[in-house]
Amino acid sequence: MQTSSWNLDRSRLEQIPCPLCHSIKFEQLAATDRYNMGLVTVGCLGCGLVMTNPQPTAAALDDFYTHHYRHFYSDFGPRDGIPTLEHIRAARIDRRCAVTAEFLVARGDLLPDMVVLDIGAAEGSMLKAVGDQMPSTRRIAIEPNPVFGRFAMNHAGCEWHASLTDLRASLPPPIDLVIINHVLEHLQHPVQVLESLKPLLAPNARLYIEVPDIAEYRKLKMLHIAHLYHFSSDTLAQLVAQAGFDVHLIEKYAPAKHPLSLRCVLTVAAGRASSADQQPLVNRRAGWSSVTACARHAWFAHGKRWLRNVLGARARSADS
Repeated sequence: MQTSSWNLDRSRLEQIPCPLCHSIKFEQLAATDRYNMGLVTVGCLGCGLVMTNPQPTAAALDDFYTHHYRHFYSDFGPRDGIPTLEHIRAARIDRRCAVTAEFLVARGDLLPDMVVLDIGAAEGSMLKAVGDQMPSTRRIAIEPNPVFGRFAMNHAGCEWHASLTDLRASLPPPIDLVIINHVLEHLQHPVQVLESLKPLLAPNARLYIEVPDIAEYRKLKMLHIAHLYHFSSDTLAQLVAQAGFDVHLIEKYAPAKHPLSLRCVLTVAAGRASSADQQPLVNRRAGWSSVTACARHAWFAHGKRWLRNVLGARARSADS
């Protein structure tokens, strides 16, 4: 993917404390990224969480996702920004979501007549898979992109809200299952978002979370602007516990046409309302060596990307 004129200068970056332990002490692990934007990846010296820091401001991220995201990530979605059934099949999104829905049914976490919420639902393929498994479920999508949200309504037979704020304003029924599939790593405030879900949940509700597995990082492409956080099984477990959830399962998982991942199933922790009730966090530096290894050969990754851009530009010029 070729570079863009989008500029990420210092005025659009801010140093933040660790969202997990609130430490302001970090060790730099990588000073470059997939698109050579100058992003810095660090490990928190308090709890070990790996993150981008400084991070793009909320305004910078809004600008990026609104005007530039498709330029950088068209290999991971429809090039014109309009979802189609053809793209869903070609990217094997339908199969990936079907496997997850089957997994939840097999565990007993997805049952008839449940209210199911998918946060970051994109074109609705996960809720479509849920409906295929359990047609009697009431399915709700949170998706900020209105083009994708409207497509999801038709594709998955679901309700659509642009944000959790809009969902709360609609006074939804208690939610039995929340799916957060390769979304948690994008959120600026993951602990707060998870905590904010609890008033919406039914008794015995389940959360299903899937994220890339930092222990399996091998290439620089895993470090990029869309992923603000990078989780190991250790830091993911600490983060959800900090938000007041118990882990019923956490395991490695290899989705179709997707990064090697971690998936976990959670319930609200009984008698533990907030992060203030947690045990002290432990820094095991999980995944730190994987990140430094990704950055070690950045010159090679950037050289290959530059060559692809040059050859692509020549091909486009010849076609015109």
